Amino acid sequence: MDWLVSALGIALVLASAYDVFHTLLNPSGRGTISRLIFALSWRATRRARRLGLAVGPASVVAVIAIWAATQVVGWALIYTPHIPEGFAYSHDIDPADFVAFWEAVYFSGATLTTLGFGDTVPIEPWLRVLAPVEALAGFALLSASATWFLQLHGALARRRSLALRVSQLEEAGFAESHTQTPRPAAAVIIESIAEQIAVARVDYVQSTETYYFRDLDERASLSSALHAAWRIAEAALSSPDADVRHSGAVLDAALRDLAQYLHGAFLGGRRTEPPAAPEVFERYTADHRRGRTAD
Repeated sequence: MDWLVSALGIALVLASAYDVFHTLLNPSGRGTISRLIFALSWRATRRARRLGLAVGPASVVAVIAIWAATQVVGWALIYTPHIPEGFAYSHDIDPADFVAFWEAVYFSGATLTTLGFGDTVPIEPWLRVLAPVEALAGFALLSASATWFLQLHGALARRRSLALRVSQLEEAGFAESHTQTPRPAAAVIIESIAEQIAVARVDYVQSTETYYFRDLDERASLSSALHAAWRIAEAALSSPDADVRHSGAVLDAALRDLAQYLHGAFLGGRRTEPPAAPEVFERYTADHRRGRTAD
């Protein structure tokens, strides 16, 4: 049965590495573990309203913890058949006092975190090669996790900046007063919004997890700002100024593209025909208002 235990350990290590790759490195991928954790947490907050704002950050921590635990257990299963014969122990440790699996978990955890206490040392040649490989995997996981935090916060900052900008334009009455009279600056502003909408669309593809972050500030919430952006696009399309109309068409296309992606990835499924963009935005807003403490 030793080979079966080791095979199971290798499978766990590879499965965890595969999930990390698809979550963090594949530009359009979504890891199975991360997708499941975020989706389940998101659904749970529909009833536990006070947890709504914490679902995103808590899910990130949970996913990283599962990645680390899977790596530790996977490597431990690889080591287990070789305990105690494949290891040397310090003089005050008797390996007979410990269960082989839990001793392997201890060594695996110390190795993955690069602590290296030195009380347990592999002596079989291939184990002496394998242990540094696990330490390297642990360092890579730590680096990847830190990079993930920076990646998510960058995408969230861009999304909130876009929402706040659109909210400010809405409060200033931009759609009504600046699109119906020839104003050169209006076309530039509208195209800048379209560009930021396109960036938000790309961020949702590359950092899918950002969908599951709710915003306490209504003005910085994209779920609310999309309606204002749609009104700007409609007003611009009816403008007497050709440049403004062109910019409105660009914004309209960007919003429709974002709506199609939101429907396919989060709100309706890829197999169903997406409704009109305003209806998708209504669903998006409703989905993000569930579980909010500021309702």
